[in-house]
Amino acid sequence: MIKHCLERDGLLIAPVTREDLFQIWLWYSDVERYKLATGLDRPITFAEMRDKYIEARCSRWEFFFKVVEKRHGIMLGVVKGRVHYLLKDEAWISSILIDEAYQGAGIGQMVVSMLEEYFRDVWLIRWLYAGVVASNTAGLQFWRSMGFSEVRKTRYQIMLDDKPEDIIIMAKNLEYGSCLPCACADF
Repeated sequence: MIKHCLERDGLLIAPVTREDLFQIWLWYSDVERYKLATGLDRPITFAEMRDKYIEARCSRWEFFFKVVEKRHGIMLGVVKGRVHYLLKDEAWISSILIDEAYQGAGIGQMVVSMLEEYFRDVWLIRWLYAGVVASNTAGLQFWRSMGFSEVRKTRYQIMLDDKPEDIIIMAKNLEYGSCLPCACADF
């Protein structure tokens, strides 16, 4: 698991620890609020949450970060993803979840901005990707506001509420600060 810590303006992004799992499990289990962030439409068991953590911890290419308001030590959310281990110039954010009580305060924007800077400057990542459920209009608007553009749609990628959902792949070129044509746009 990627183990760097990032800090800016009182916000800390740090690797998830075992002690964090209970709170994260509560978020992942609250499917009515967070299913579009997690891609899960059913509550998961704590053992399944632990398995997600162990899977990320065992891979040097994955990240599973907690987002913490540093002054009071309050965990505000989590972000999960991976660096593409073959191409090594791509990173993917598979999930970003900010607690409902803190949404709309710019925390998600700050998290993505911090990750963009980190992956560009430390890992030399050129492309940052995010997958968004096509029916998640607020999520699509969020990524567009961050300079991401749609590069492709995968049909019926996941099931939510017993209904197949498309996933929109959003991308941003970190070298130029906006999405320029990229190889994946041809898929």
